[in-house]
Amino acid sequence: MTPLQGTIARPVEIALPPSTLAPPPAVAVQATGRLRASRAAVRKAPLAPGCYIFRNAEDEILYVGKSVALRQRLASYFVPASRLDRKTRAMVSHAAEVEWLTVGSEVEALILESQLIKAHLPPYNVMGREYPHYTFLRFVPDTAYPYLELCDGVSGDGGTYYGPFWGKRSAEQTLEFVNRLFQLRRCTGPLPKPAEGQGCFYAQVRRCSAPCLGRVDQAGYAAGVRSAGQLLRGDIGRLIRRLQRERDGAAESLRFEQAGELHQIIQALHSLQSKRGHLRSATGTLNFLVVVRQANGERAEVLAFSAARLRGQLTVSAALDGDERGALERFVLTHYPTRRRLEIDHDELDQMHVVAEWLARRGRRAVYLPLPDGPLRPGDAQQAVDAVAQSLSA
Repeated sequence: MTPLQGTIARPVEIALPPSTLAPPPAVAVQATGRLRASRAAVRKAPLAPGCYIFRNAEDEILYVGKSVALRQRLASYFVPASRLDRKTRAMVSHAAEVEWLTVGSEVEALILESQLIKAHLPPYNVMGREYPHYTFLRFVPDTAYPYLELCDGVSGDGGTYYGPFWGKRSAEQTLEFVNRLFQLRRCTGPLPKPAEGQGCFYAQVRRCSAPCLGRVDQAGYAAGVRSAGQLLRGDIGRLIRRLQRERDGAAESLRFEQAGELHQIIQALHSLQSKRGHLRSATGTLNFLVVVRQANGERAEVLAFSAARLRGQLTVSAALDGDERGALERFVLTHYPTRRRLEIDHDELDQMHVVAEWLARRGRRAVYLPLPDGPLRPGDAQQAVDAVAQSLSA
């Protein structure tokens, strides 16, 4: 998905032989081929980024790998045996053919490799066989007093989802922090009757606003839910500014107890902001761009995401001249044509995981630019281009 300068990435349909693996929809394979597993043969492999697949004489997959330069990587397998580790020597000794698939960029090669390994479980790929465990937080719908719960996936049931969190423990800690900060109810299902609420531990220790006991009305509880949503979406700065206005207004009205409670929340948010930087929800912000400056600073990659799916990637110069601005605007309009369904599957989450690890491993600074939910208008695309340009000039 990294095309030539000034062009837009589009999927390329290729007629592949029956034994060739079809790529996932998010990754456009530009070319494919097969070679004998020999030093002389792999010299014909392209220098482009992509994946390679070692197969044995029975056409079974032994190993899947990726590289930013396929020819160089494949050549490294056909060197004196003393220079290879034991596992690699064993794999090469059983290999009869090598299949290669070229893609547009390093990150696409990483995504394709991950999905091929998970789909085919090659015996010499020890790592990357399983999907990482992701947990989401969900505001349960259809209730006047919503509550947060943990869940393992996302579906179009009307609930509001936040995440994904890498591991259940992280989600549990966030759930406890949000519930305690905004005193959301911990009970599930219909709101308890007052007689039931009187025996609630959280109501007794004032860690719940206790709507079941009439301590908060529906509007007051909804304000806490709104604040929790802002926090989980990563809008900490905006949330702090709103709560500061509410705190100051409460103090001017001599509602000192409420002002003190708001001040405590603000202090906790400041502490969170300094430790975490931001919380970001792939499901709360369905459409967004990620701008990543390359190591030399002269070029940048713009990645288009929609609800945890990588939809496309465009490489531009840091100067972002007129032609590139036009190409970027068309890129945005092409990749956000319709509103996506909310369901997110393991493959889509895996893409996010792969891209996040790629960014972390490279130590690159990424800028996240939220977009309106699709379909986008020309004006939205122009604003997105301006935001990209501003991020590159910073």
